[in-house]
Amino acid sequence: MKKILFIIVYTFIFAIISSMVYKEFKIPDSENKGGFDMAILNYNQTIDSLAGIFKLSPNYLMALIMLESSGKKKVSVRFEKRIYDQLLLTKKGKISDFEQINAKTLESYSKKGLKKLACSYGPFQIMGYKSLELKIPLKALVGKDHLYWTIKWINSDYGNYIKNGDYKNAFHIHNTGKKYPDDGIPTTFDPKYVENGLNYMMYFKNISKE
Repeated sequence: MKKILFIIVYTFIFAIISSMVYKEFKIPDSENKGGFDMAILNYNQTIDSLAGIFKLSPNYLMALIMLESSGKKKVSVRFEKRIYDQLLLTKKGKISDFEQINAKTLESYSKKGLKKLACSYGPFQIMGYKSLELKIPLKALVGKDHLYWTIKWINSDYGNYIKNGDYKNAFHIHNTGKKYPDDGIPTTFDPKYVENGLNYMMYFKNISKE
């Protein structure tokens, strides 16, 4: 009888402690949910500020966040084997360079380090190796100023398209590194990537008028 009572009491206490731990470490809804409302809640204020600094369209940047991470605050890191293979071949001298990155630049990187460079980070899913172009530590792409550094790269890489209102090419460049094909067939992973981006821009433009 005492043993049964002990088990009941122990189970009750364990349930209470587990509930307390769950509440303490539970990820806020704003971090694990996506959608337009969450994108606005998580990023709109900061994006407006940074868009002003770099003279870029805030609607484009918000639409890009929706495309790449659905507006979530907690964004998974994505490893891209194709990029890793190119970096590894460059490091070994099998190819001369990869996006202007040469073997000398990569000589201090282990395979683990190369894998980190071959991952995409944050709400814009910027590739880790872009940190080399920006001349910043990789961890800056996930630090408190990660939005600043990512938008700085966007501005330097294809910001002229955004400033000229050529959003069709801007979306395609962000996803593929190349302009929208002349034959009209996008080479994005999602064939509707650019189309969706333009529609998302219209959404953010409309709500900004409300």
